[in-house]
This record gives sequence, structure tokens and C-alpha cells, in this order.
Amino acid sequence: MFAWAALIAVLVPLALWGAYEGVLYVTTSGNYVSISNAVVSGDLVPVGSVNAGRVSDVRVAPGTAVRQGEVLASIEIPAAVRTTSNGTPVLGFLGSKDQEIDIVAPIDGLVATLTIANGSAVTAGQTIARIVDPSRLWVTAYVEEADVTRIHVGQSVEVRLAALDRTVPGDVAAVVPGTAGVFSLPATAAATPSKGGDALTNGRLYPIYIHVDLAENPQILGSSAAVRIRVK
Repeated sequence: MFAWAALIAVLVPLALWGAYEGVLYVTTSGNYVSISNAVVSGDLVPVGSVNAGRVSDVRVAPGTAVRQGEVLASIEIPAAVRTTSNGTPVLGFLGSKDQEIDIVAPIDGLVATLTIANGSAVTAGQTIARIVDPSRLWVTAYVEEADVTRIHVGQSVEVRLAALDRTVPGDVAAVVPGTAGVFSLPATAAATPSKGGDALTNGRLYPIYIHVDLAENPQILGSSAAVRIRVK
């Protein structure tokens, strides 16, 4: 009798603990929506040349921090060097500073892309660089239709940044009122559902924007992220 009493004294607390753990797991899981198909996004401001010409001097490289009005590159504009017998001007480059124009940064930021090199030709209106404002980076995540109604502006978010190997806090800034089918998705987005289950085939994905402070790490623009949104 004593042996049975001792056994019950051990098993009952264990059973109660197991029941508690089961309830805790379900409750905790129901409190969050986890999304693995997220990406660090930002506004890329294109910079172009008003005139056609030849690049004479490139002063920046991808990753360079620039200030508004800072010269990114100089373009030499062709000038008439002679005329044909019928009076048509023949254009050429004189190598004169008087024929150069400067392309300047329209905002403070970081050079994200640069598509020119010294000596390359540019056309009028051609984009030669893109600048990102590091103070305006966010995380874009794609959530399943079944979960989108649980997500609201202001909810707290844990953002795992693969490039930095760390987790940072954030909050839901916007839920886009339209399916991601009309947006450009990352290659992994359509194959990675928000619950981490089987890949979606015909399911709809909704973009959500997450505010997070990444001003000190603008170089991670375009890198992957995973998020966990507290919905309760």
C-alpha cells in the first residue's frame, strides 16, 4: 500500500505538469504568427543624367555614404567639332571641363547601386545610380490569407536578421489591403507559408510592413529576415 501511495505521489504531479505544459504550448503558439519569408526593404531613389554624354569621373562606389548635393559623377557633354559639307554638325568630346556637368545626390543616403564607370556612355534620362535612405528601411513580410486577419497595425514583432545574426524589436506599420499576387515577390515568398508548413501552390499572400530601426545597418538592404508577430 505504501509503495502504491508513493508511486501516485510521483505520477500525479508529473501528469499535472504535462497537462500544464500542453496548455502552455497551445496558448503560446496561438499568441504568435511566425513568418520566414521576409526581406529588408527600402526606398531606392534613382539618380540619372539629364544629358547624353560620356562619364569622365566617378567619385563614389556602392556602399558610399553621401550627402544631398554631393557630386556622384561628372559627365562630359559632346560638342560640335566640325560640320559636314551640308552643314550638319559632327559631335565629339573635347576633354574640356567646360563641357562637363556634375550629377549630384538628391538626398542624404547610401549608394545602393552604381551602373557606370569612367569612359562609359550614358543617354539622356539614364539611371546611373540608386540611393537608399538608411533611416527609411523596413521589413516586408508575406502572410497567408488565413493569418492576415489576426495581424493589425501596432502589434509587436521580433525580427530575426540573417545578415546580422541577431534579433531586433519592431512593430507592424501597415497591412497591405490586397494580395501579393499583384506585387513582385522574393523568390522564396511563394514557396514559404507563414506557418512554416507545406509550400503554397494557389494560396494568397498578403504583404505586411514592419517598422524596425536599421539606420546603423543600411548595408543589409535586400537581405532575408524572419519575423514573429504577437497577435494576442
